[in-house]
Amino acid sequence: MIRKLPKYLWTLYFFVWFLVIFIFLYPAFLILLSRKKWYPKAHRLRRIWGKVLMAITGLYGKAIYEVPLDPKKTYVFTPNHFSYFDIVSVNTQMPFFFSFMAKKELANIPLFRIFFKTIDMPVDRNSMEGAKKAYYLANKKLKEGISLLNFPEGGIGAQVPKMRKFKLGPFKMAIEYGIEIVPITLPDNWKRLPSGGSLPPGTPGKMRMYVHRPIPTENLKSGDEVALAEQVYRIIEEKFKEMNGL
Repeated sequence: MIRKLPKYLWTLYFFVWFLVIFIFLYPAFLILLSRKKWYPKAHRLRRIWGKVLMAITGLYGKAIYEVPLDPKKTYVFTPNHFSYFDIVSVNTQMPFFFSFMAKKELANIPLFRIFFKTIDMPVDRNSMEGAKKAYYLANKKLKEGISLLNFPEGGIGAQVPKMRKFKLGPFKMAIEYGIEIVPITLPDNWKRLPSGGSLPPGTPGKMRMYVHRPIPTENLKSGDEVALAEQVYRIIEEKFKEMNGL
């Protein structure tokens, strides 16, 4: 039934359920986000929101780990970013508490504002002051042992599925604190919901997530972030092409 819906109608169907489930859970989010110690529970509730949404709309995820990750460790996760479904996919399939670093425009959307005032961090990449503030907040999270997830492309590019050049912020932070970088390849989401337009043509189906082997940074120094970013770029690009048969 769901698979037979016209693409634009399926996208509308997805976003209607997105809103319905969120509104239903909103009181619980307000309670859980009222205290910092409850943030991990609020994050788990976000995962439940995503899982229910995916089940209702015909999306199914599959997380593939090159090696098991240590849930007690702090990581900097760096996925490629070709679709707005990337946030749903990673948030639903990653079984760790982490904070998103995302462009400030998302924080202006009423639905997401409560998260960016608590768990997550908006980044104003057009303002030096805004970038410094985000960097400070991210450093604070890392000191507290909270993992970060940052889309190093800084947004969805115009030449999907070609990645944009990576910004160096997450790599600088990982080196500064000696935290492992974990590249993540999202090979399917750009086909599920292409970028562009207010109602892009979406389709149900698989949303795989390939979590690569963590890259140690304790022996790296300031200035090595360029080479590290290039290494992560190559890792994601090669796996993306492999999983898409390109």
